[in-house]
Amino acid sequence: MLDSTALDGIGRRHGTDKSGSPPGGHDYLRKYEHFLAHLRHEEFTLLELGIFRGASLKTWEEYFTKARIIGVDIEEETLRHAGGRVEVILGDLASTPFVESLKALNASVIIDDASHWWTDQLRALFVLYPSLPKGGVYIAEDIHTSFLPLAPLFSAGIDAPPARVLLKIAEYMTGNGKRTSIVPDKPLLPLSPEPLFHNEVRAMADLTDLAAFMDSSCILVRK
Repeated sequence: MLDSTALDGIGRRHGTDKSGSPPGGHDYLRKYEHFLAHLRHEEFTLLELGIFRGASLKTWEEYFTKARIIGVDIEEETLRHAGGRVEVILGDLASTPFVESLKALNASVIIDDASHWWTDQLRALFVLYPSLPKGGVYIAEDIHTSFLPLAPLFSAGIDAPPARVLLKIAEYMTGNGKRTSIVPDKPLLPLSPEPLFHNEVRAMADLTDLAAFMDSSCILVRK
């Protein structure tokens, strides 16, 4: 039986496609709850990039009883979703200075559900993820745009699929470059070629306590 008080149940009621509600539901929320439940009644800031119809903002506001909920979008009509504990900031996530300015919000949870362009996904990841506090949660959604046949539509001319970058973070965390007592004089070799932005990726791996992958989405937890 569906639990109407669980994150997915609340999401279904508000009609967000992050829920498992058919048709077209991504079934993200059921999995996210494992990483977010401890914050349910805590005071913190949640930042969501991309508002769309505002259903997820309503979901976060209901589930997190004391959180400050901030949505960011480029469309002026999304201002109508502000109210209660929900705030809306207008801005272009293709602008690095604007994304840099979001660090001042001191968010503990960041969800990227914006344009899905590779450049925007990577900009948000590289700029905002390091600003999270210890235990902070970063969620990169809709990374299926890294794969064919969608890749040419979202790549913006760069050869750095966000899904590959995130997987490389996990690879650095789990083995690449580390040493083992079995063969102490040789570092462990990478599984895959070094990606574009490999210096940034290696630095992010050093900041990461846990990486979890699911259908079209990835969660990183800060050390």
